[in-house]
Amino acid sequence: MRHMMIFVVVIVASALIGGAASSTSIDVHANRKIGALFVGDTDRHTCTAESVHSRSGDLVLTAAHCLTGATGPITYVPAYRASQAPFGRWTVTSVYLDPGWLTGQDVNRDYAVLRVRADPQTAHRTLESVTGRGFGIGSFGIGTAIRVVGYGAGSGDTPIGCRGRTREARNSPTVTCRGLVDGTSGSPWMTGRATTIGLVGGYNQGGCVSFISHSPVFDADLTALMARADAGGPGDTAPPTGAAVC
Repeated sequence: MRHMMIFVVVIVASALIGGAASSTSIDVHANRKIGALFVGDTDRHTCTAESVHSRSGDLVLTAAHCLTGATGPITYVPAYRASQAPFGRWTVTSVYLDPGWLTGQDVNRDYAVLRVRADPQTAHRTLESVTGRGFGIGSFGIGTAIRVVGYGAGSGDTPIGCRGRTREARNSPTVTCRGLVDGTSGSPWMTGRATTIGLVGGYNQGGCVSFISHSPVFDADLTALMARADAGGPGDTAPPTGAAVC
C-alpha cells in the first residue's frame, strides 16, 4: 500500500512476490513534472502525481485510490522540496475516474486524471507553460528499464527514487524497486525523460512491501479518460475504497 490513508494507517510486512535485485531508494533532485499531492486542508502530502501532456496543459495523473476519503481542497505542488513550491501550488478543480474504478475498483484502472488551476502567483498560465511539457503515455512492456520518482508521505521532505526492470506478477505490471514507501502511490514509471508507462498503484494499491510495486494498465481506456478530462466536462466523485489486502 503506497497511499498514506488520512484516517487510518496500517503497517504491514509481507513478502508476496520475489524479484530480482534493484537499486535502493535514494534522495533525488526534484523534477518539475512530478510533485507532491496534498489531500485536504493540511501541510502533509499523502501521494505523488505528475503532469501529463494535453491540449489544455492543465492535467495531472495519480493513483485513483489516493482520493479515497478526500475532503476539502486537493493541491498539487510540482518539484516540491523542503516545503518549497518553486512552480507554484495548483488547485485540483475536477477529478476524472475510469468507469471500471467507479463501479468495482478494478485494480487495472487505479488511475485518476486531475484538472488543475493556477494559484494567484501564476494566474492565467497553464501548468505545462510553467513546468514544461508533461509526460507522454507509453505502453507497458516486460523487461523495460524504468526509473521511479516520488514522495514518501510527510512534509518538508525531498523526493526519492529508484530504478528497476518491469515484469508481470499477479496479472499486473510489476517492478522490483526498493524504498517506495507509503506516499509514493501515483509515482510515474519513467522510460527516459518524456514518457511514463505506469504508476505506483493497482494491485494491493501499489504493493504490500516497499521493494515491490505494481501499476494499473496504461491502455486505450486511460487515453479516453485523459481526453474526457481535457475536454473539461463534469468530473467524478471518488468511491470508498477498502484497505489493501496484505
